[in-house]
Amino acid sequence: MSFDEVDELFYLLENPTRRRILQLLSVERLYPLQLSKEIDVTQQAVVKHLRILEDHGLVKSRDEPSRRGPNRRVYKASRDVSLHIDIGPSTYKQKAETDFDVSDLSEQHRRVLDAIAESENMDSRARMDLLSRVSEDLKQSIDEVESERRSLMALMGELNRKIISTTQDADCTYHERRLLHHILHNRDYTIESAAASLGLREAEVRIILESLQHRGLTR
Repeated sequence: MSFDEVDELFYLLENPTRRRILQLLSVERLYPLQLSKEIDVTQQAVVKHLRILEDHGLVKSRDEPSRRGPNRRVYKASRDVSLHIDIGPSTYKQKAETDFDVSDLSEQHRRVLDAIAESENMDSRARMDLLSRVSEDLKQSIDEVESERRSLMALMGELNRKIISTTQDADCTYHERRLLHHILHNRDYTIESAAASLGLREAEVRIILESLQHRGLTR
């Protein structure tokens, strides 16, 4: 996902009212009046936020008949999004993933998907019991993955601090430090990609790279 798309998500999600709306719509579809009562915000403001979210594809709406009058507009969440940002003294990384696809699952996770599908053949009590157990298992798996990610991020922070210390000990210039950092975090880098990322000319990157290679700081 491009920086522009990540920036768009930050713009949409930085507003606490929009986040609360998405939280409620992730559970069930609701009318603007219902949302207004739930989050104690005027219906006019809710409609404004819903329009922004719908314009950017995070919610969708449709008209539904009402027994008490004209059709009512009902909204629901419509897109899967995972947004990460890591910031530290020597770390910055942002990443967004969208529209997760169950067609690309591991064998272990496909068995979970099969169990969810099989619940359709059960009575309501047995179905909810199975779905509840699957939900708990998935939450536990996500917690374990997030715990592992925290550990890896801590190690990445230590690595970045050591890289900075090493470049300082070697009296690297500002551009040398930037290029070295780019190389270490982009294994398949090219002269062209490094120049574009660092805002330098390709000839400048080659000169800096030769200096780093001569001092044994990179291959």
